[in-house]
Amino acid sequence: MADLCALLPNINVSLHIVAPENRRSKVFQEITRPVFSLLENTPLSDRCTYLSYGSVEEILNLDYLAHTTDSVLDEFAEYAE
Repeated sequence: MADLCALLPNINVSLHIVAPENRRSKVFQEITRPVFSLLENTPLSDRCTYLSYGSVEEILNLDYLAHTTDSVLDEFAEYAE
């Protein structure tokens, strides 16, 4: 993710890391590393969220999924603190 942000600093897309719940702390630990706070524009921790596999399964089962946008991810995404 950091490479993508460094190579395309003006890219304006939502970034999500999908991982098992038992890796949640590791994901936040990695995206909040000091080196990623030096990215041009915005630190990686402000641009990238964590989604658990369970959340992705919940999203997959939403009845209205075919009629929605990717903003549905906002309800499940977790930002590093």
